[in-house]
Amino acid sequence: MGLAAREDGIVRMANQPETEAAAPDAPAVGLESSTYEIIRNRLVNSGKDLRTRLDQLNEARKEVFGSIDTALLNTERITTEHNCVARDMVAIGNRFLFGYNVHLGLKSEMELSDVFAVYSHAEQTFQTETLELIDDAEFAKDFKDLFRYYKNATFAKFATRGPHLYMVFRVGKEVGEIKTFKWLLHGQDKPKYVDNRSDHEFKFPPQHEFEWKRTHRDLHQSGDHPHISIENRVFVETVGGDLTIKVENNTDTGEGIYSEDVEHADQTLDDAEIYYALVGNIILLKIRPYQEKSFRYIVFNEKLQQARRLDSIKDACVMLPDDHGLIFSNGYYLQDGEYKTFENDLQDMLYERVIAAPNGEDYLYVFYNRESGVYVLLPYNLIEQKVDTPIICNGMTLFEAGELLCFKGSDEPQKHHAIQIWQTPYVDDDYVPHTQDDSFLSKIGNKDIVRGMAECHEVLNLINKEDTYANLYTDLVKQAGDIADSYFWTSREDCFNLAAALSSVKEAASAAVDEFEKVVRVKKNTADQTRDTQKRTKEILSQIQHRRFEHINDFVASLSDLRTVRGDIISLRDLRYVDEPLVEQLETEVSEQTERLARSCVEFLLRPEALNPYAEKVRDEQSRIEDLTKVTDAKQRVRFCERCFNVADEGELLRKFFDEMRKYRPMVYV
Repeated sequence: MGLAAREDGIVRMANQPETEAAAPDAPAVGLESSTYEIIRNRLVNSGKDLRTRLDQLNEARKEVFGSIDTALLNTERITTEHNCVARDMVAIGNRFLFGYNVHLGLKSEMELSDVFAVYSHAEQTFQTETLELIDDAEFAKDFKDLFRYYKNATFAKFATRGPHLYMVFRVGKEVGEIKTFKWLLHGQDKPKYVDNRSDHEFKFPPQHEFEWKRTHRDLHQSGDHPHISIENRVFVETVGGDLTIKVENNTDTGEGIYSEDVEHADQTLDDAEIYYALVGNIILLKIRPYQEKSFRYIVFNEKLQQARRLDSIKDACVMLPDDHGLIFSNGYYLQDGEYKTFENDLQDMLYERVIAAPNGEDYLYVFYNRESGVYVLLPYNLIEQKVDTPIICNGMTLFEAGELLCFKGSDEPQKHHAIQIWQTPYVDDDYVPHTQDDSFLSKIGNKDIVRGMAECHEVLNLINKEDTYANLYTDLVKQAGDIADSYFWTSREDCFNLAAALSSVKEAASAAVDEFEKVVRVKKNTADQTRDTQKRTKEILSQIQHRRFEHINDFVASLSDLRTVRGDIISLRDLRYVDEPLVEQLETEVSEQTERLARSCVEFLLRPEALNPYAEKVRDEQSRIEDLTKVTDAKQRVRFCERCFNVADEGELLRKFFDEMRKYRPMVYV
């Protein structure tokens, strides 16, 4: 078949109806897809039923055990005696201690009132109190000695550790150079001063609640593209100019699921410094390529086979309750792959503590910057499995009934300070909310109900994921069954019979397992064809960029390649589960390159000598005709005809492009 005929075939194929293009396999694929979608709809409907029952149970739970939502109640102002830079605050009984820094000026000695003020809190208003709350002769002496020995001492923060309160002062250039005053708070409205020799007791908890392990030579896998095996679950390398994460132990290829450039391309496997940590199906990677100053932090989800760069875990990253996942200063990452980051410019945030609400569902994670004194408060809900909008402030404290006071400081000294008052569920353990003791839910207990509801929400999250990983429906079957087996009350009508909805979910997920395997095969076939076409497209476009185009044959070959690969790209649209945006992008790139090359070809053909190669071919073939007189010359005759057809096909291809390009400028025909 000649070249022109082949091109016509490609165009006809691209214009055929979708059912014809995939005729051999269309019935099977259509049946698979239809069956799978029916099962998916059943599963989604079961999920909606489960969510409705959960909402009903949650409302009943709140009526029995009480509910406190987080809400901003009011903003009040307090006034300090001096212009100052507010730093922190701490609740003591129904009062709070306010800490700040003032500029001494000509004053020779620091007084307690130059650093502290006391206010009472009642009914969302504040009243100024005397410093009687911290009136202690020994403390007053130690306080004056501090500023006598450290002229540049500044108040840094309040910190509660168990029953003790620490007043932390910074006495040097580094944030770690501190002096503290220790007070006993437990069971007393007025704190009792202990000493000023407890600096070593004030420290932050471990900033990573997991252990970083460093890779070693025994984990290296050699080959054309060597890599380091991480527990044989994921594979990492920084050679060949990029950092690559792979999910297959295959050293024959350097391709992976994630890659990013490194600064030094010429480095070996030994040159990079690589650590890892295992947290369920999450694998954390801490990587510093050769001679780079900073580590790169990557989170790999083994189930989803996905990797994501999250440098926020550098300073602090701790575990969420019940192995839900990880939380850090500007976001969270769950075991099921759900994640969220909040946009802010805060750096060097340390994990300070977590405050658990008695209701069993709310947790407040507190992060702190030792230099600026900024707090980030991340409220995590165990049932919904998400973090609400963070609260960023310069000082915060909680009262017994759950009132959260916080303020946003200013670098400029001022006398008036706005204090926000929030209502939160983080009440004291001694706080007794209104409950109904005679209901069946009260016999179960709030925390057990919350835990069961949280696991049901994990099922809903899996349903919403559709088909993002291979064992999704297997996990759904297991999770739905485990919940019904673990919580006896799920089958009770008092708890809205969650077991019935879970059983429906389990049944639909079981039916989806086999059908999903068929869909996976179809998707894999589509992905393979798309990847091959994308690779060919990239190679052809690259060749065109490096070709000199000094001969008409260069234009003919490139235009032919472009038309062929465009036909392949158009054919991808007939495949199920194809990446439509990618196909659109490839077709656009090829079309634009074809247009540019056709214009250049027109310019080239305006030259008088442009078609000389064809004329020379014709003369050369004509000169050989006279020698083909014997029957034994048959093979040469065939080759002669093929050469003539090729010349004709190339000329026909050019003619077609000329017709297509007529609208751009006048054409010259020969």
